Amino acid sequence: MQKFLWIGTLTFFFLPLATAQDLEQLRQTVSDNIPATLPDDLDRKPPAPELVQSCKAVFDAATLIYALPNLDDTDRRWTLQREAVALIVLAYSDPPKYYSRLALIVDDLEQHGLAKVVQVAEKHVLEIGSLLATKPGNTAITIDIGSLANRMVYYADQYRDADSMSIIERFLQRIRSMNSSSYRDRRLAIAAPVFRDYYQRINRTARAAALEPDIARSTLPGQFLPISGVTLNGDDFDPASMQDKVVLLCFWGTWCVHCKEEMPSLIALYNKYRDFGFEIIGVNTGAKGDSEEKVKQFVDTPLPNGNKIPWTILHEGLSERKYKGMSMTKFYGIDELPVMILIGRNGKVLDLHPIPSTLDARIAEVTSLMFAVESELTDEEKKERDEARKKQQEEADRQIRTELSIP
Repeated sequence: MQKFLWIGTLTFFFLPLATAQDLEQLRQTVSDNIPATLPDDLDRKPPAPELVQSCKAVFDAATLIYALPNLDDTDRRWTLQREAVALIVLAYSDPPKYYSRLALIVDDLEQHGLAKVVQVAEKHVLEIGSLLATKPGNTAITIDIGSLANRMVYYADQYRDADSMSIIERFLQRIRSMNSSSYRDRRLAIAAPVFRDYYQRINRTARAAALEPDIARSTLPGQFLPISGVTLNGDDFDPASMQDKVVLLCFWGTWCVHCKEEMPSLIALYNKYRDFGFEIIGVNTGAKGDSEEKVKQFVDTPLPNGNKIPWTILHEGLSERKYKGMSMTKFYGIDELPVMILIGRNGKVLDLHPIPSTLDARIAEVTSLMFAVESELTDEEKKERDEARKKQQEEADRQIRTELSIP
């Protein structure tokens, strides 16, 4: 019994000694590998492999330090500061593995009063989050756009400097630069109102006003969209003419290659569904020299397939001159072409940027063909309806799988 007591006493005295030795070795590993400064281009290109390896060594050593018994607050603070620096590099290099830890360590840094490191770490949390949120097909990490936007506002409120404001502006610029209009507007619908309200609160009224077109456009689904403007003949457009009709609103230009490529298929859709209550309204934005005379000439000239544009054309240049600079293009921030908006019979937007490949099936679904009483449909119409629905569902599934990067 005395032997066991003697062994236990020795263990009790030597354990702190061994732990102190381990701590010193791990601290040396951290000191040997921690970068002196962070590269200033981490958000533009991946960190160098040797820098990543050094930061991995720091992170691994920090993990072991936290596991040591009897770690005092001074050693924890020392380790946290250096782990945060290493995690910034690692989160840019491998976000799925390290981004969440970087986001969480900010709370630990705050609890230990490390204000300067908090600011640096939080800045990079927001930058990396911004990059991930604007990367189409990113499925490794789910970014809550609303939470990220509010976190940016909280950061800007805390520090009130040019750098904190630029984080918001870079995020907005990244969203606007996304190739997919649907990706862009889904994100703007959530983030832009948050930033608009923040700018209003701090009396940055010009910046708040600049976001209004983005908000008006991106939040259109489910909202009423009043169609207004002036036709090529100089007449005011009559909204009542579209009552109880499904309308495809198309913003376009004669100089827009994609607009012209889509016109033959749009004419085919117009001819196919107009008897079921479907209409197309073309809105020429008047940009890049598209005067009303030039647009008239384009509309009067047959397309390569021999067809002419059969639907009403509104000209935004005429609208702006007549209505003191106001037009749908400006109000909804239409800054790229083509843009299509599908409006239901009740005047509410059904789809913003409908997928072209599913447009035929979508129009079939929302026109009278799909809503006719079952007993009034012929067998051929039922077959056409069912095939349209099937095709639409298959294409929607394919689009979702592509967006989520599922093979």
